[in-house]
Amino acid sequence: MTLRFILDENVVILAQERIDDHGRPDQTCFDLLDGIIKICYPIVSDSNLWGKYHHQLSNRPIASPGSPHVLAILASALRREGKIDWQANASDFPDETAIQQHGPGDVEIVRLAVATGAILVTTDYPLLTDLETAGIRERYNLQVVSPDAALPLL
Repeated sequence: MTLRFILDENVVILAQERIDDHGRPDQTCFDLLDGIIKICYPIVSDSNLWGKYHHQLSNRPIASPGSPHVLAILASALRREGKIDWQANASDFPDETAIQQHGPGDVEIVRLAVATGAILVTTDYPLLTDLETAGIRERYNLQVVSPDAALPLL
């Protein structure tokens, strides 16, 4: 079975800036994105998430001169068959009211994970806590991992 990944917008921001979620220089998120595309695992997205990627990345500078811009990498992947698993915006699910809106799009990205069964990669610890506390991870058999935990899956 081919793995599929949903990258939370925080992961693509960290990939662009080549930092970890504490602001320290780190290649993990970039290496994860690059590895997913090179290994031919699809990145699952819908129009909501794609719009967030574009909004967050379009005005961010690249980490260093000569390094590729993550938005360009994603746009290139979109043009290649099988690299982006494009989904319709996912429908509501019964337990989503247990997810607090710590950030824009928390519910929408969990909807996408529930609808597709793809591995959700995030550094959003309040969201992870909500998914655990409400039992959503277990009830919907969601695999939600940090970028550090996702990289060895490739």
